[in-house]
Amino acid sequence: MIHKKVAIVSGGAMGYKDGGASIGGAAAIRLARDGYAVVVVDEGAMGQRTVDAIKQNGGEALFLQLDVTNSENVRKIIAITKEIYGALTCLVNCVARYSPDMAKNIADISEEEWSKTLDVNLNSYFKMAKYTIPLMTESGGGAIINISSIESFVALPNFSVYSVSKGAVDALTRTIAVDFAPHIRANSILPGFVKVANSEGTRTPEELELWYQEISKQYPLQRVCEAEEIANVVAFLASDESSYINGQSIVVDGGKGIADAHSF
Repeated sequence: MIHKKVAIVSGGAMGYKDGGASIGGAAAIRLARDGYAVVVVDEGAMGQRTVDAIKQNGGEALFLQLDVTNSENVRKIIAITKEIYGALTCLVNCVARYSPDMAKNIADISEEEWSKTLDVNLNSYFKMAKYTIPLMTESGGGAIINISSIESFVALPNFSVYSVSKGAVDALTRTIAVDFAPHIRANSILPGFVKVANSEGTRTPEELELWYQEISKQYPLQRVCEAEEIANVVAFLASDESSYINGQSIVVDGGKGIADAHSF
């Protein structure tokens, strides 16, 4: 059966804490609500939680537990998507690598950690786009949405490779936008801090509340972003309502990037 609206979401697993919030999970659920058949891809088993949530709400979804840094896996994802749904109209790249060893400046970070992070945060985006574009073109076109970060524009101290990877994702997005228009549009979303389960660590609910309150002071909106708020932007960029938006890096940071944090 050929579906008119089909999306692949890489990094689509729910958070590790009993299926808690994640940007990829929220995006997959929102796209399903908008009528997409969604292929949720993640190397973590919690991707099934995302699919379960979609199906509980009457949506259509499939989970593929595969590592998208592997080209063979990526080609397999595309082949399965075509076999089951017959088309592809949206790709959301949302995988990201976080590890204590990557939180270093360029003099201190190991070459191995640098390469591993770029393999996930950049190379997987390239591979997913490379191998989905032919099917998306065959399907009549669509939208590619890359989840980047405000660290593309501003540097967080001792977080070198992450900022570099996100800056490269934005550049990759622009090359796709230019080379594959008019049938495929590509845009990136640059969140600030987002409330997701994977960043909670071992904090208690009380500690989390205090932590969020402190972070909120940096943002003009005086609160932290919910994963669903990023998913709303994904849905917009995937839809015809954004039909003339192409090659853009859309900041979703509650105004943090324009705020002067000086105190007088």
